[in-house]
Amino acid sequence: MNSFHNILLLFVLYFMTLSCEKEFTPVTTYDGPQVVVEGYIYNGPNALPPFVILTKSIEYTSNVSLDILNDIFIHDAQVTVFDGTNSVQLPELCVSDLQFLPVFLQNAISQAIGLPTLDSIDFDICVYTDIFGLLGFGINIEEGKTYDLEIITDDFGTITATTTLPSLVPLDSLKYNNHPSYPDNDSLVELEAYFTDPIGPNYYRSFTQRNDEQMYPAYTRGTVGSVSDDNIFEGQSFSFGLLRGSGPFDDLDIDTYGYFWRGDTVIVRTASLDYEHFRFWQTLEYNSGAQGPFGTYTRIESNIKGGLGIWGGITYDDYTITIPE
Repeated sequence: MNSFHNILLLFVLYFMTLSCEKEFTPVTTYDGPQVVVEGYIYNGPNALPPFVILTKSIEYTSNVSLDILNDIFIHDAQVTVFDGTNSVQLPELCVSDLQFLPVFLQNAISQAIGLPTLDSIDFDICVYTDIFGLLGFGINIEEGKTYDLEIITDDFGTITATTTLPSLVPLDSLKYNNHPSYPDNDSLVELEAYFTDPIGPNYYRSFTQRNDEQMYPAYTRGTVGSVSDDNIFEGQSFSFGLLRGSGPFDDLDIDTYGYFWRGDTVIVRTASLDYEHFRFWQTLEYNSGAQGPFGTYTRIESNIKGGLGIWGGITYDDYTITIPE
């Protein structure tokens, strides 16, 4: 009888709980749009010229459409990069501007500033970039120098940021190893990089490119992000496994994730960042990976004063390895 009463009580409590449920609407802290900056200055082989993408933030509950995407770009801003001696103003360049140029020039410019092919774009992407840098001139880019960014807009006032191009820390060597289940799985391999960390604080980011695919951020084995500091390997020489980078919308195949195929030609890019740039990616990637009902929100750190986003310096080098069949 006691068991029956206990079960009955559980059913009563269950239906009372159902009757009390209400639709949950998250409280928004959105007070209107802010400037979102995504800007980089590169130092390395075939480096892109400095560029800045300016958009407006939107409320996270918004329904994203092509009209909204076209409306989020901030136009007619005055964007200036100062290297401590000289300053260069970055003119605005949009996809629609390129449509009037010869096809070979369209492709050259779109590739130089990292845009996809024009026929794959459904809305008008706009960037502020160093046009003279596309021609091999422009602002002087050197390791160890600091670069100030100033953005003046009609609607959002003045936004500023500063970044530094740190000295490059190269790889010692790069090799491939058989898949852990070789010879049962003899078509896949993993990459291993050898590296010596110099004394002093250093911050790194890794990328890989497989054959003609795009270059994507790559995790090192045992980590949860593409960036790392040297707190646990200060001044040491060691090796680490490098996982194949993939796009955010690629299908996940757990059997091949992170591995490369025999016959692949792979470019590994190792980059050095300053601390603020490192913290931006560290907090962003941690926040992106902490989703789900039990996830913990992490505030994404930014070096932008007067807005959101990042103005980041990247010193890098590329290493190519061809994996035999």
